[in-house]
Amino acid sequence: MTSFDQNQRLPSVMTPGDACTCDGAFLLDVRSFDEFAAGHAAPAVCIPLADLERRAGEIPSDRPVLVMCQSGGRSAMAAERLRALGMDNIADVTGGFAAWERAGLPTVKQSAVIPLERQVRIAAGLLVFGFSILGFTVHRAFFGLSAAVGFMLALTGTLGICPMMSFLKSLPWNRVSSAAAGK
Repeated sequence: MTSFDQNQRLPSVMTPGDACTCDGAFLLDVRSFDEFAAGHAAPAVCIPLADLERRAGEIPSDRPVLVMCQSGGRSAMAAERLRALGMDNIADVTGGFAAWERAGLPTVKQSAVIPLERQVRIAAGLLVFGFSILGFTVHRAFFGLSAAVGFMLALTGTLGICPMMSFLKSLPWNRVSSAAAGK
């Protein structure tokens, strides 16, 4: 294992093999929770790029921080953002999780999980379909519920927030372990 102390300069980029041997390092995965749940480096903690500045306080300053994403693009942006916040113990893992996986390094994979965005489309489609059938067979008021689902989808697209996704994320098969999510 390679051990880094606070006085030692961390290289700005690091291969997955070197990252795996960096003793005591904090491995930060900046992909979305969906991507992370589908597969990630075994010791990684997920803080999505969109949440990076808000959750920067969760990133240790007393040890090396190795940043990765799927292929290296987002991790390079994250490393720059963290350096702009005054963190100088940051290294970008070149090639990201794809390179980590190709190198045969330890990974955690969750099998048979449908991505959340697809789950939202399935759930919304079933709700509209079900309410429409009920509108034809039970009572016309169910058409209003079908219209409400359509309105909520339009609002979600406009505002970028999705209550249905938040609900689906809380279901047991979609949960990322709290330790892995960095909470």
